[in-house]
Amino acid sequence: MAGTLKVGIAGGGWPGLRHVDGYRGAGGFKITAVADLIPERRDKLAAAAGAGVRAVDDVQALIADRSLDAISICLPTDQHVPVAIAAMKSGKHVIIEPPPAPLVRGAKQLAAAAARYDKVLLYALQRRFGGAEQAARQAMDKGYAGTPYHARAVWTRTRGVPQGTGWYTDPEKSGGGSMIDLGLPLLDLAWSMLGEPTPQSVYCVTHGRLGDLGGSVEEAAIALVRFEGGQSLELVSSWALNQPPSQNGTVCRVLGDAGALEIYTPRGPLLYRGFERGEPKETTLKLPKTTGHAALLRHFRECISGNAQPVTGAATGVMLMNIIEAIYKSAQTGKSADVKVPASESSDA
Repeated sequence: MAGTLKVGIAGGGWPGLRHVDGYRGAGGFKITAVADLIPERRDKLAAAAGAGVRAVDDVQALIADRSLDAISICLPTDQHVPVAIAAMKSGKHVIIEPPPAPLVRGAKQLAAAAARYDKVLLYALQRRFGGAEQAARQAMDKGYAGTPYHARAVWTRTRGVPQGTGWYTDPEKSGGGSMIDLGLPLLDLAWSMLGEPTPQSVYCVTHGRLGDLGGSVEEAAIALVRFEGGQSLELVSSWALNQPPSQNGTVCRVLGDAGALEIYTPRGPLLYRGFERGEPKETTLKLPKTTGHAALLRHFRECISGNAQPVTGAATGVMLMNIIEAIYKSAQTGKSADVKVPASESSDA
């Protein structure tokens, strides 16, 4: 598809505003319409998108707009499946804020619709597109840390229960608590750094001891994922947790047989090599020029033009939700849970 792509943005919260920034930074897009049910958020989104942008209160107006080439779906999780399928059916490519859906069957429905209507389906897993994350990925691809065998991925808030319009803490609408909200993006990042191995089993413990959520969904979760070939991933998330202030934030550490990568530090992503003497050499990795949502939406544009395949596309969404579903099953049963992933869903290739 040549020329400037016309896009609409559904949802005027923080993600929708970041998509505005991303489309501008990526180039090749023109935002022509936005939608949000809440007038204040709709007006803020329209103002950010620029003069002449049509603002409506119903996402169905964006779906019906034949001039749009694509839609950003930045809506509550339970709306992703019906809105995205309708948009793809109407001829539009879609980029969806994670998680894909409250349950894995929703991710499968989205994957089937993308194939049926031959449209790009990309999940806005922007952790893969940050500067530190891209630099670490390049170092791993070049073999600087050798073959990765373990990763630790953490996103914890001491007191950071999301408010929104109340849907975050409703499991029927959100699919869960901190794990599906914060854990899933870090799961995707760490899994990609490990080389996207096929998961085998999960063991998880969840906590709701502080009373912040009344037991509706988990406040915190700790999981261990085992992959084929013996690779492993420790995954920790929390909305509410009693912890030292220094622990509030994100960690992604990847261990390889020739070195290690620490993605989030005050000095940027770090590579450690030369462990033989017990004092490894530390190297600060160089960041790419295009990062964050600009890099994400540039990739979206390349996928639409046919110059790239989605790195976080339909099969990735199914895979992540299969792991998340196993995590919650393990937490409920108190036992290890197998991750049921058909071979056809093992990659986006």
